[in-house]
Amino acid sequence: MSETLLYTTHTSPIGKLLLIASSKGLRYLRLLDDAADVDSELAQAADGADFVFESQGFLATACAAIDDYLNNGTTLKLPVDLAQGTPLQRAVWLAISKVPFGETISYTTLANRVGFPRAIRAVASACGANPVPLAIACHRIVAKDGTLGGFSLGGVDVKEKLLSLENGERWKAAVA
Repeated sequence: MSETLLYTTHTSPIGKLLLIASSKGLRYLRLLDDAADVDSELAQAADGADFVFESQGFLATACAAIDDYLNNGTTLKLPVDLAQGTPLQRAVWLAISKVPFGETISYTTLANRVGFPRAIRAVASACGANPVPLAIACHRIVAKDGTLGGFSLGGVDVKEKLLSLENGERWKAAVA
């Protein structure tokens, strides 16, 4: 029996987002480019699931919370459903979720926190595989020297704006 997941698309200050949720919480969040095909993104996000479009309920609340975070710099707290991922990935995502709003830590520190101090690249890869950026704020993880590194939800420009937002600056403009 296949799983039924809810999805919606939402135009946010970052750009057009695809959100997918189960009954437990947000499972997938991606920035869609102009050429993105929602059906292929859905298939990639959860192979074999049935999808139902939702314009009200949890996903509407999640979109409003994301907009509030991006427009007003409020803390974003959404329930997540980490149904996928390796044990290391899930450990990394849980550790990321504990990094306080407005703070950053290094990939090295994160690797130490999850008990794999020599697996910095694997930890960085787990950050990049985060299925729900923003909800699990992987933009708060930076290189040991303070440089930003990558960010799966719009690149370094968005990461820099999110960190500035969390330090009291207003969202300056939508990312082109």
